[in-house]
Amino acid sequence: MRPAIVASTLIALTTGAHAADPVALEASRDYLVGFGLVSSAPHLGSDVDQRLRLRPIWAFQLGRFRFATSGASALLSQGRKTVDSGVSTELAGNDTWSLSTSLAIDDKRSWKDDAVFRGLPDVRATLRGRVAANAAIGKEKRWTYSVRASQDLLGRGGGLRLDQGLSYRHPVSKQTHWDLSLGAGWANRTHRQTYYGIDPASAAATGLPAYAIGSGWDSVSLGWRITSALSHHWVAYGGVSVAQLQGAAARSPLTGRKIAYGATVGIAYRN
Repeated sequence: MRPAIVASTLIALTTGAHAADPVALEASRDYLVGFGLVSSAPHLGSDVDQRLRLRPIWAFQLGRFRFATSGASALLSQGRKTVDSGVSTELAGNDTWSLSTSLAIDDKRSWKDDAVFRGLPDVRATLRGRVAANAAIGKEKRWTYSVRASQDLLGRGGGLRLDQGLSYRHPVSKQTHWDLSLGAGWANRTHRQTYYGIDPASAAATGLPAYAIGSGWDSVSLGWRITSALSHHWVAYGGVSVAQLQGAAARSPLTGRKIAYGATVGIAYRN
C-alpha cells in the first residue's frame, strides 16, 4: 500500500463525509485537560526498566475534528464510540458502529545511548494515517469489536500495521464502568524489519547477527480500565495492562523483555 494512495484515500473519505453531512460541521468547543501517573516501559520489547512519569492528557474538539493525546478521547466522549489520538474525525456511524480516520506522529527511536546496539540506524519519527472501524455486538451493546489500519505516510520504514481488538464494558453505575479488552497486532515486512530486523550492512558495522523478518502477527495484549465521572466536569480513571511479543518479533536480537506491564491512574476536567 503506497503512502500517497493512503493519504489520498484519507482526504477523499474525510471530504466526502463532510459534504454528505453539513449539520456535523456546526462548531463544537468541547475540551478536556488533566494528568495521569503512568508506569510503563518505553516500548514493547524494550530491555529498559519500568518508568514512572507524570503525563499531561488533553483533548479538544472543533466541529467534526478532534485533537487528543492517547486515551483522552474516551474520557471526553464517555461513550462507546472512541477515536484515535492525534487529529481525528468520524466519517460515518450510529449508535452501533463507527468509521473514523486520523493522523498521528510515531516517535523516533535512537540507539546512540545503548552500548550493545549503538551503530544501528535510528528509527525516524514519522506521520501515520489511520482508518478505524468499531462495531457493538449484542442487544445490550456491551461487547465491541474494533479494527484499525495505519500506514507510514512519509516512507520512513514505518510500513503498515493492522490492530484488532475485542472489549467488554461492564456498567457499575450511571457514572462508573470498567472495560476489559483483548488485542492482537499484525505488521507488514517493512514495519517489522525496521523495528526488529538487522540488515547485513548494520550487522557488519556492529558485530550483531543479521536478522531478516517478514510480515506477520507480532503482539497480543490484555487490559482492564475503570472510569468514573466524579461530577459533571470531573472524571477519574485507572487501569492495568500487559502485552507480549509473539513469533519472529519476539526472537529478534533487538528484543529485550518479551512481556511489558503497564499501570495508570489519572484525573481530568471537561467542560
